Amino acid sequence: MSGMAVSDEARQPGPLPRWVSFDCYGTLIDWETGVRKAFVDLGHIPSEESAEAFRTWERLQWNLLAGPYVPYAEILWASFRETVEQLGYWCPGYAGEAFVNSLSRWEPFPDAGAALLRLSRSCRLTIISNIDRKLLGQSLKHFPVRFDALITSEDTGAYKPDPRVFSYAVEQLGCNPSEIVHVSFGHVACGADYDLLPASAAGLRIVYLNRNSLAAPKIAVEAELASLEDLPLLWNL
Repeated sequence: MSGMAVSDEARQPGPLPRWVSFDCYGTLIDWETGVRKAFVDLGHIPSEESAEAFRTWERLQWNLLAGPYVPYAEILWASFRETVEQLGYWCPGYAGEAFVNSLSRWEPFPDAGAALLRLSRSCRLTIISNIDRKLLGQSLKHFPVRFDALITSEDTGAYKPDPRVFSYAVEQLGCNPSEIVHVSFGHVACGADYDLLPASAAGLRIVYLNRNSLAAPKIAVEAELASLEDLPLLWNL
């Protein structure tokens, strides 16, 4: 067992949920490693500056998500190019599209596969992600389970934290919000605002995946975990 941390706002886990939903990139997929590698390979940014590039990219992406809806592939392209320019580097014309294509090679976290397999024996699984369906499909090959539902921003024409994303998810999953546990990570650029707050506001139960020892969100959570290994253990699975 990797060690389970519980925040002051946490309460005892509720009953086994009907659905477990996941944010994908940052929760299941190690996007930081993938993005940093892409900036080194495509943006010609030195590896020692890749962490700064990632933080800059996160902030720029967050700002674009808050604007009028455009497909996520366009946001990936634009945020990559703007990050390279802001940091004073140059990349060839094809690099933006190559960055979008690199998403298919972003690997899952080592703890994701086993946790998904254990959960899938007792719960239905879904992804709720700020992504295009085509791009999400390229990541699904990395997982050892077939998700029972996929909810994307392409379906809603809105990006989290827009409440429409989670209200649409509840409608599509066909259950009471309290029958859904939503699992998401601590987002450095925007904290809990990105995912956890709107999910909680929609009535979903929350598990906070805090891989990086960030501050706990100011909402009630059922558990705060350092690893997905601990997620099935909440219900003795």
